[in-house]
Formats: sequence, structure tokens, C-alpha cells
Amino acid sequence: QNVGYVSYLQDADRIDNISKVFPVVFFVVAALISLTSMTRMVEEQRVQIGTLKGLGYSKRQIANKYLLYATLAAVLGSILGVSIGFYFIPKIICNMYGMMYNIGDPVLEFDVGLTAAGLLAASVCTVGATVYSCIKALATTPATLMRPKAPKSGKRVLLEKIPFIWKHLNFTQKVTIRNIF
Repeated sequence: QNVGYVSYLQDADRIDNISKVFPVVFFVVAALISLTSMTRMVEEQRVQIGTLKGLGYSKRQIANKYLLYATLAAVLGSILGVSIGFYFIPKIICNMYGMMYNIGDPVLEFDVGLTAAGLLAASVCTVGATVYSCIKALATTPATLMRPKAPKSGKRVLLEKIPFIWKHLNFTQKVTIRNIF
């Protein structure tokens, strides 16, 4: 029945709910960025991979360069994320609620199991994407890797099969329709 107590309890429930969802969403976004970055890095260095392969370097030697980079990125990113997530963000939130409520200093407990699971998941995502990209790139011949990658062929849209409409569209409209679909 105490308004201050009920307000404090509701705020604590909100923070509890946010603490369950925020790390998962943040981790998924970070994993997607890592997957995209590592795949793009390997794809952009096709010429270098082709040159190394043509000079006689083994697939393992070439892949190790990218795997080392991916592992370092996953480990360093995890350490940074753990330090921010376990120490700085809770202190900021407690300081903000400390302005409204008379609460003591927060007691922060480091969760080794959760940290290990996050590090493992980050490593699997980042290193896994790198392994997949390296296998895909190293499966082709050096001559193919040294040439620029051919663009994907354009697909026809349903509207192109209706000549009455398609013939009356100008070039910009046709390109826009293809891009939309």
C-alpha cells in the first residue's frame, strides 16, 4: 500500500526484465556484425588468398592468418563486453536509481559460467564464420581467386512477363521495380 515501496518494486521488476532481454539482443547483434565482418574480410582479400595459394602456401597456413584474427577479435571483444556489462552498466543504472531512491552501493557478482558461455558463443560465431569463408575461398583455384568476383545475375520479376505494362515503363522505373523485388 506504500506508494514509494510499490514504485520501487515496479522499477526493480522493469530492470530485472531488461536485464534478461538486453544481453541476448546485444549478443545477437554483435554476433551478426562479427559474422558479416569476418565473411566480408575474407571475401575482400580474395586476390591476396589467391596469390598466397599460387605461391605454394598451404590452405592451413592461409586460413591460420584469418583464424588468428577472428580468435583475437572474439576474445578481446568478449573481455571488453564483460567489463562493460558486468561493471560499468550496472553502476550507471544504480546511480540513476540512486537519485530517486535511497539505496546503497551495488554488490556486483562476477558470473564465471555466464562469461565462459558468452566467450564460447562469440568464438564459435566469429571463428565459425571465418572457417566457412576460408573453406569456401580456398576451394577455388588461385587463378579464379585473383580475378574479381562476378556479380550475381539479375533475376526477372513477374511484371516483366506482362509485356503491355513492362514496355511502357522507362529505365528508372524498371530498375526501381527490380530493386524492390
